[in-house]
Amino acid sequence: MHSDGTAGDGSGDVPGMVIAHRYRLEKPLGRGGMGVVWEALDTSLDRKVAVKGLLYPGMAPVTRAQWVSRARREAQAIARIEHQNVVAVHDVIEDGEQVWIVMELLNSRSLADLLSEQQQLTVPHTARIGLQVLRGLKAVHEAGVVHRDVKPHNILFRPDGRALLMDFGIATFEGAVQVTRTHELIGTAQYLAPELLGPAPDGSRAATAASDLWALGITLYEMVEGRRPFEGLTDLEVLVAVRESPVPPMKYAGPLSPLIEALLRKDPARRPDAAEAEQLLQAVTLDSLALDTAVGPGPGPGPVPGHAAGAGAGAGTAARTAGAGAGATAGDPPGPGSGRTPGAGRREEGARRRGDRWKVPVAVVCTALLAGGAWLVWGRPDTSGGKGGEASDAAGGGERYRDTDDTLQIGVKTDQPGLSVRLGTTDKYRGFEPDLAKAIGTRMGYPEKNVEFVPVTTGDRDDQLITGQVDLVIATYSIDEKRNKDEEVDFVGPYYTPMMALLVKNQRYKDLDDLQDSPTSEVCTARNSTYDDDWFKKYRLTPKKNLPGTYEKCISALEDRRTRMDAVATDDVIAEGYAHSHPGWKTLRVSRDPEGYGVALKRSDDKSTRLLKRDVCRALSGVMTKPSTGKSQYETLYDRHLKPILGRSAPDAPDLTQCGGQR
Repeated sequence: MHSDGTAGDGSGDVPGMVIAHRYRLEKPLGRGGMGVVWEALDTSLDRKVAVKGLLYPGMAPVTRAQWVSRARREAQAIARIEHQNVVAVHDVIEDGEQVWIVMELLNSRSLADLLSEQQQLTVPHTARIGLQVLRGLKAVHEAGVVHRDVKPHNILFRPDGRALLMDFGIATFEGAVQVTRTHELIGTAQYLAPELLGPAPDGSRAATAASDLWALGITLYEMVEGRRPFEGLTDLEVLVAVRESPVPPMKYAGPLSPLIEALLRKDPARRPDAAEAEQLLQAVTLDSLALDTAVGPGPGPGPVPGHAAGAGAGAGTAARTAGAGAGATAGDPPGPGSGRTPGAGRREEGARRRGDRWKVPVAVVCTALLAGGAWLVWGRPDTSGGKGGEASDAAGGGERYRDTDDTLQIGVKTDQPGLSVRLGTTDKYRGFEPDLAKAIGTRMGYPEKNVEFVPVTTGDRDDQLITGQVDLVIATYSIDEKRNKDEEVDFVGPYYTPMMALLVKNQRYKDLDDLQDSPTSEVCTARNSTYDDDWFKKYRLTPKKNLPGTYEKCISALEDRRTRMDAVATDDVIAEGYAHSHPGWKTLRVSRDPEGYGVALKRSDDKSTRLLKRDVCRALSGVMTKPSTGKSQYETLYDRHLKPILGRSAPDAPDLTQCGGQR
């Protein structure tokens, strides 16, 4: 690190130094062979982040330059991955001979912590964690990236319990070599695939998606059996065992045995692909739900140390998160016996539509399940946390959705000032939409503590609804004509009607015409937003290539003076929130028909979903309705959160067209 704020080689960096005039290093979290991880402060957005500086020891200058260039490309590819089971990469910085990856900071427990505490997990819990990690891996592989270091230390649990794949310090594009010029293997010996231990015909040791799936197989084996399959007194002994020894027989894996055995085939061409593995894990997860609930309550995990995202195996511990067994809070990941995965019952329908591409192993799983599920109850029994009884055939009478699900999980955004902002790395949120969500939940009969928030982005909110990760989404979700005809997403509302706008940083743009007359300008927006190709063509604007999944990344790009970006296309209420915190920025409103924000839910004809929509309609109507004296709850929330940034009084509450027009 140099005195001008630029980065050094990572070896002499100390607290207080600033990366790229923005990220101030505060304390080291860990160090591995490929880099040092720091807790840092993003001085532009006033938030804590994890910053990993990649190291290239023992390299000649020419080779080092090549690695830096490749690392930059790889990190940029990783930054484009938007998935709930992959750590969010906020920024990639190449500064001199150093590459820095800026990631979200998570003070939470890792799978390694959980295994250290519990030693061994039940089959259902192993399957649930494995399924989430696999889905994250699929997103990574679809981006053309191979992780190369899948292991328990690099799997964290978010505060809501979901597994998160992290630490991309040694990731690479598929097919890149796995060995350095100094003949050092990259990765952790116990999790390296056998094909990486000997040269291919071209002399390389190529890392592929199959190599990551081998490491996932090792991790599944370790979770369910309580030990790694290949061990030794030295790394060399471990590597010899990986190449030459058969997989030790499994005692506790039950229906997971066929998948683990298949993932640990020595020949990568004979391993199942991610889609086949997902099908089997999904089958185990769904079919075990009724069985593990029947086992009865038992003790959950105790407190274990946490880690910051990006810290890897060498990281120090962070804040401790206590488990509470049957009374575990939303901040705890599911324990080894957690009977309830968020939205698990709602996932079943979608999972069964995915087909049966790997029929033989799935049949084996079903046979094991029908045999009575004795594998289910090894060690600590699963803690029952399932839903209540099913509702009757018609929504109505005195029945409530509250009686079918004791927790209401609502997806909200983390990065929209005034509307919805996450408070640091906690599970607390501030803004109009989180407060509206709590008001709706309270009117539906939920105690405020039972209304849980789950972070969503514009890019993944559909998937979170459809897969049952959340019950509702309240996240500036516009009810446009296309979405309203969607077969999988339904709406209640609207609760607010914005105008489309452009957020600009350059004062020379006085209006839309000025921006249209600047051929070199690019405009960013969030992927899957209502600002589609037709909108850009209509207003003669050039969209940014490779649109991100969040507006936050657009804002980061707008702050970067090195980019050609001059504007972000978003709604006026979102734009004004960012402009309020960025002096000199302003909002250009676009003259077009506005679209209202709705409360989104999964579209379904089942009884539970009909109850949910009815109760949300009633609750939102209560929030919107103005009493005979005083303000409505809607006006109070608007005055608290939106009036300070918009500078105008609350508009009339819109008619709830998605609820038959009631208000």
